[in-house]
Amino acid sequence: MVLKPVQKILISDGVLEQIRDLIHSGEFSPGQKLPSEIQMADQLSVSRSSLREALNALVHIGYLQRKNRGLFVAPETHWRRNLSSHFSRSQEELNTAEMIEVRKIIETELCALAAKRAEADDIKALGESLKEMKVQLKNPMAFINSDHYFHLCIAKAAKNSILGDFTEKIGDLLKDNIESIVQRSNISKRSLHYHQRIFEAIKDGDAFQARKIMSAHLADIEKEFLKILYRSETSL
Repeated sequence: MVLKPVQKILISDGVLEQIRDLIHSGEFSPGQKLPSEIQMADQLSVSRSSLREALNALVHIGYLQRKNRGLFVAPETHWRRNLSSHFSRSQEELNTAEMIEVRKIIETELCALAAKRAEADDIKALGESLKEMKVQLKNPMAFINSDHYFHLCIAKAAKNSILGDFTEKIGDLLKDNIESIVQRSNISKRSLHYHQRIFEAIKDGDAFQARKIMSAHLADIEKEFLKILYRSETSL
């Protein structure tokens, strides 16, 4: 059994397809126990959260079964009807995944730069935006607007005109990305917590911590997006 590193934008789709194909080909046979999550994640070069979303989807559509704290290939009668099925993704879903990828590349470093370069006015703007997020926690659209503004304030505080212009030009895409997750999940409270910690790191001038917390925040957004994606997929 050989699992190959996943290269797709939607990592969990690549995981799902590989495992499904190995079941179809007989590499994983009915009743066989799958390797540990640690082993599979290492071979696939993916996070365990992406792996788990794919495995959960395979359980829901009948390819895998959970028993005795392990995952086993289900009897062929459970998944044979799915031989020709294909997980197609809409352009909107792919755009969301790509935007999360962009954010993971750009915003982590913007956050670190902001921690090094933010001036008093920048800290004030971030603080006011954070305060507004707290007030609007139960008002999704107002919360989204404040969330979006917080991220634009970080880009401004980074004091890099090219990155600032880039962030402004993709501003609508950024807002759409935030909205697509917040409107379809219960992530708002967690998001507010991450924003509070990001604000504190920037205010303290701690670039390492600012980068680390932003990275964790975006990983949480990606995880929530995958939950939304597979929840809708497996309910069909």
